[in-house]
Amino acid sequence: MNRRKVIGWTVGVGAIVVVSIGTLAAIPSGGQRPAQIPIPGSATTALGQLEKLGPDGTIPKNIAETVLIPVGAKAESYKNLNPNGANFDGYVLYRVPMSPPKALAFFKASLPDAGWHLYDASATKGQDVILASKAGNNGFYWEVGIKDPYPAHSAGSQLQLRILQISFS
Repeated sequence: MNRRKVIGWTVGVGAIVVVSIGTLAAIPSGGQRPAQIPIPGSATTALGQLEKLGPDGTIPKNIAETVLIPVGAKAESYKNLNPNGANFDGYVLYRVPMSPPKALAFFKASLPDAGWHLYDASATKGQDVILASKAGNNGFYWEVGIKDPYPAHSAGSQLQLRILQISFS
């Protein structure tokens, strides 16, 4: 009888170890992977503009460094929508040197290429929206959204890049 208990415990612990390893292996690492779609145009990081939304360290570097914008994009305004709140929420309004369809194509390609999980790219109520998420090295998930590129008054287009910290508690 004692031998059966030992075998039972061994099999049970072994099963738990196998399931745990399998679960950990299935979690996306957020590492770099080859682009699925070629990025139209050259890209640069939005780090400088995103750092202006809050105090240093508010947005982890592994998040801010991987939000790519088209080269030549100009930040027109910044807004921290929750300056005293627990979860970060802010946006940058950009003028980009490309048409709205090309701007959408740029973000659809560049976000996954930089390790973001693109989970929505659709038109809702006449607005184009791209949503992507990524695990930050601060223990939180972050979401970036590109909202409704529209033709600018002169050349190119304007769009809103919104970034927020997701809390599951």
